[in-house]
Amino acid sequence: MNKEKLEFELRDIAVCGYELRAGARLNTRTQREEYCGALLRWAGGYGCVHPWPEFGDEPLCRQLELLRVGRPTALVRAALECARVDGAARAEGRSLFADLEIPRSHYSWSGALDLQAQVQRVMSEGWPAIKVKGDADPLVAAEKLNSLAQATASAGTLLRMDFNGCLDAEAFRVFWRHLDERTRARVDFVEDPVPYDAGVWEKLRGELGVRLALDKGWQSGEGGFDVVVVKPSRRDWRLVANRFETHELVMTSAMDHAVGQAWAAYQSAVARKELGPRLGLCGLCTEHLFEQDACSLCLRSHGGTLVPDTVGGGLGMGDVLESLKWVALEEWRGDVS
Repeated sequence: MNKEKLEFELRDIAVCGYELRAGARLNTRTQREEYCGALLRWAGGYGCVHPWPEFGDEPLCRQLELLRVGRPTALVRAALECARVDGAARAEGRSLFADLEIPRSHYSWSGALDLQAQVQRVMSEGWPAIKVKGDADPLVAAEKLNSLAQATASAGTLLRMDFNGCLDAEAFRVFWRHLDERTRARVDFVEDPVPYDAGVWEKLRGELGVRLALDKGWQSGEGGFDVVVVKPSRRDWRLVANRFETHELVMTSAMDHAVGQAWAAYQSAVARKELGPRLGLCGLCTEHLFEQDACSLCLRSHGGTLVPDTVGGGLGMGDVLESLKWVALEEWRGDVS
């Protein structure tokens, strides 16, 4: 959109703020348990703005201030693109998921939910993998993964761990050395173990024999990793796929609102159709990480398969989204529902 067109269309944008409650911190870079964002209604559809200031995003109020003056951030532009695509499908009465297959996902482990209940769910439903957030203490992280491996030993479920770059190289070695041999054998990959440096990553990868996945710092990625993690609600997955033509891609939600989760699932389904086996086991089933609301109740996950909603076409949830309290962009003052 050029600036003139965007300024004209600002009058048509409505906002509904939200707060998601996780009951536990979601990664090593945050101490929060509540996460604020905003839904945008525009062009007949809906998009989700869910900033993570811990990873460099402008806070939510600043995101919308910049939109008001016609200088939307990349995150807001992505939300508007979601709304545009969603709106076009709703106008046709067509679900965006028609004739598409959403890729299977790992189970995102929650620190707020009962351990045994989660183990039971993973095993009884046949989830193919579990992804666990790491810890700044490598011994704590190793004990967490060893315990989970033991609890799921009979299923042989694959294990993934994401450190969000909170360790240094020696701490990562300590973590890896303290994993049981049987645990190490089930590790699919470790995501962002240390801040990205091609030489350091290549050395760790070769020395320890572990697959590494790159998320933060992918723009400078040159080597030392096997997998690239993509959040399609935050970046153009085709740009990433074209840059890393020989790497496996894993698409995940941004641990955001159900609208953002559905958008990530749709984009991943399109990517599956275009990329085939290059698209690995994804991370799209994250609705259980938060207290349920009317929108998250529209989504269901079973055994690694996300079942989307189709009400109203587009990304679904039409009746629920229409019932929310919407205000014009110019009138929004940071309220969350």
